Amino acid sequence: MVINKISASFENQYNKYLSQSGSLFLINKKSIAYNSSVISKKSNNAIICPVIKANAYGMGLLTIAKILIELGYKKMFLANISEGKEIRKKYKSIELYILNCGKPLNTKVLKKYNLTPVLNSIDEIKAFIKNNKNNNSCIIHIDTAMNRLGIPYSDLLNKENTENFNKLNIKFIMTHLACAEDKNNNLNLKQLNELKKCNKLLSKIVKKSIKSSICNSSGLWLGKKYSLNIVRPGAAFWGINPLVKKHNPLKEVFSLYAQITQIKKASKNTSIGYGQTLKLKKDSIIATISIGYSNGFSRLLSNKGSVYIRNKRLNILGRVSMDLTVIDISKFKYGDIKTGDVVEIFGPNRSLEKFAKENNTIPYEILCSMGKNIPKIIA
Repeated sequence: MVINKISASFENQYNKYLSQSGSLFLINKKSIAYNSSVISKKSNNAIICPVIKANAYGMGLLTIAKILIELGYKKMFLANISEGKEIRKKYKSIELYILNCGKPLNTKVLKKYNLTPVLNSIDEIKAFIKNNKNNNSCIIHIDTAMNRLGIPYSDLLNKENTENFNKLNIKFIMTHLACAEDKNNNLNLKQLNELKKCNKLLSKIVKKSIKSSICNSSGLWLGKKYSLNIVRPGAAFWGINPLVKKHNPLKEVFSLYAQITQIKKASKNTSIGYGQTLKLKKDSIIATISIGYSNGFSRLLSNKGSVYIRNKRLNILGRVSMDLTVIDISKFKYGDIKTGDVVEIFGPNRSLEKFAKENNTIPYEILCSMGKNIPKIIA
């Protein structure tokens, strides 16, 4: 959505936030719906469980959950119990799966808020069984290659664990792809085969068929055989490119804006910002904008990053400060740009992916860090 082409009523809304908070995220609801349709087609009839962990990638649990529920989703993955409690207080009927339940495993809270745990170790399984008198369901996380969380195949083979597995009401098993964005990486198929091997053994142990899940967002583009029974896309809903060095098949969802706080003429050989890291080589027109590293706007952009005003790319001058940054607006005549004018950080002129690359990071980190204290509006 191009901010210069929105309605007057919407303009008043974002100006209110910019004047009070300095910066603003726009969430394009239509793009989420479009991406949802792409995900549905790529899922090959598997059940789709959106992943909205880390406060929905920094964009707000309740805000994003509401959009997804309106799109028809009834099962979601969350990072921890705290996120589960927040969603459950608002939405009573959807299924909530908790990826990391913490230590010690708090089965009372899980039961109270009707949260389904993902069990990542034999110790967690034992703790869950000990306090699970109502045979509530769980999900078993299998470690197939990442060496992060999950139960290895060797634990399934261990006959001492057979009794524990038979005491569980297993909803499905899951694993996490380590290199899904690289379609040619042999580890993808190795993990799929390992999960199938684990499924076969565990199904034999509990004497019933068990469903499986391996697909994250990028996994959806690996082919039909990876869809299995349940898929767990997260970033794909937000338009983050699931493919390495290829055209993004999804639509951008988020754009970020700040505003001009002050404009002035600055003389040749004067310095900008802390530490005198930049001296002007000529007389310039400069502007201070209302965003800095407290908003997640990285200091790595000091003296080399850029922003956009009216589709023109403008360079950052000096160090990025805590809540302010100086830019060069000499491409405009003095008086053409005014205080309060909108500054694009990423959006129509530069994708989130390109902005992340300029920060030597990934889109996930940009959203999680910049989403913490910047208000959001659904467009």
